[in-house]
Amino acid sequence: MRRLSLFIVLCFVGLATLQAQHVEFKWHGLYGIAEYAHLSNVNRSDFDVSLNSFTAVVGWQIRKESAVGFGFGYLSDPSGAFSQMPLFIEFRSHFLRSRLTPFTAVQVGYSFPTNSSSSGSDAVTIEKGGINFALMGGVRFAVARSLALSAHVGYQLLHMNEVVRNAENMPTDRSSQLLHNIRFGFGVHF
Repeated sequence: MRRLSLFIVLCFVGLATLQAQHVEFKWHGLYGIAEYAHLSNVNRSDFDVSLNSFTAVVGWQIRKESAVGFGFGYLSDPSGAFSQMPLFIEFRSHFLRSRLTPFTAVQVGYSFPTNSSSSGSDAVTIEKGGINFALMGGVRFAVARSLALSAHVGYQLLHMNEVVRNAENMPTDRSSQLLHNIRFGFGVHF
């Protein structure tokens, strides 16, 4: 019990020390973000898709609370059928002038297929990409004035205009697919 009490006291002292050092992430000018996120499909579709997302954003911090950026990413799934590259515009807001601040981000763009497909006689291939939309909320922690770490949760919509399904190496269906995904991830801001 003493060790637990000592640990709790040390944690509070450490947090108080961190709060005493006012470090605010740069609030104006060029910024960059590199993120990893995991996406899990939640809608009922013919496909159970789980995607890994690697994203890079370059933008301009207009003022302390708002920023606009341009980003690109790579989405990959284990089968390779739904791999794609989204290009998007991002609108980002930060809400506090402190070391730890909540944020929201909206990404709107288009996702291009990578022309990869799953293997086997029942392969799936994205022929035409479509709309990409993401809405995220999270927290950013400033390590230094020009370096911060973040974690987020959110929603991402992926619409593919044409997905080809094969059965025994013959195309059987060409249709559009709409995937609703829950995403969670982390990033580095510089």
